[in-house]
Amino acid sequence: MFPRWKAALAAVIAAILAWSGALALVGWYQPAQQADLAVQDQKAVQPVDLPILMYHHIHKSASQWGDHVVSPQTLEGDFQYLTAQGYTAVTTANLIAYTQNGTPLPEKPIMITFDDGQLSVLEYALPLLERYDLKAVVAVVGSFADAYTQSGDRNINYACMNWKDIRKLTESGRVEIANHTYDMHNLKKRRGCQKKDGESLSQYRSALAADFEKNRAKIQAATGVKPTAFAFPFGALSKEARKVLKAEGYQVMLTCTEQVNHLTGDPNELCDLGRFNRANSLDRETLFQKLEN
Repeated sequence: MFPRWKAALAAVIAAILAWSGALALVGWYQPAQQADLAVQDQKAVQPVDLPILMYHHIHKSASQWGDHVVSPQTLEGDFQYLTAQGYTAVTTANLIAYTQNGTPLPEKPIMITFDDGQLSVLEYALPLLERYDLKAVVAVVGSFADAYTQSGDRNINYACMNWKDIRKLTESGRVEIANHTYDMHNLKKRRGCQKKDGESLSQYRSALAADFEKNRAKIQAATGVKPTAFAFPFGALSKEARKVLKAEGYQVMLTCTEQVNHLTGDPNELCDLGRFNRANSLDRETLFQKLEN
């Protein structure tokens, strides 16, 4: 004779199985379907080409114009062109949303970047960003900002922004601040983020981590925002630096390699973004042919 307790247990198991089946039928329990939808969402991300412009200093005097110094007129002409051609300026936050959430990027995205944190960016670039409804990423060197915070020097011809200036950029809603190292933007101690001769791997990693974290803390204290983007000084790339940056939570890394970035939704693509340096002598047509080819 079949024991009563076994019969009761069998009935309970049958009821659970029946209930699970019912849930699957009405769509309450659909692990397989959910997995399929996740795959579909991933496939729905539209590939896009992203050109990035790289500026540095802005100066009124023609004697100062060169590979890393443009005139206010050149900058405004570039912004006029971008607007007329239907470009939409994006920030690294937009790129992260694109790779993480599938948030679409504009049909013609472009990123505008300024390296080093010159005071001329606040004086000339910010008003133009506001006038042409554009946004930009400004990569700041912490030791420069510290030096000009302490000295109080406001000479627009050469000075860098202090931390109050950098806060103003953030508060404008037009600018995102990126890390450009605290004190590795020089060629005396090492070439940017590259390893020094005679330096052990452990010492090198420690130096990178300490520098990146120091500038991260400075930027966050000044702006209230933790930076998630990093620009390599001089475009001096380093595999170890990439590892340290990823470990510290950086999701976007800007290089000086001149290339249009073809994005497909893979987060790793954001760790090797190329940029086109804007030299003042380069005519606008030639520059934008590079970006659009």
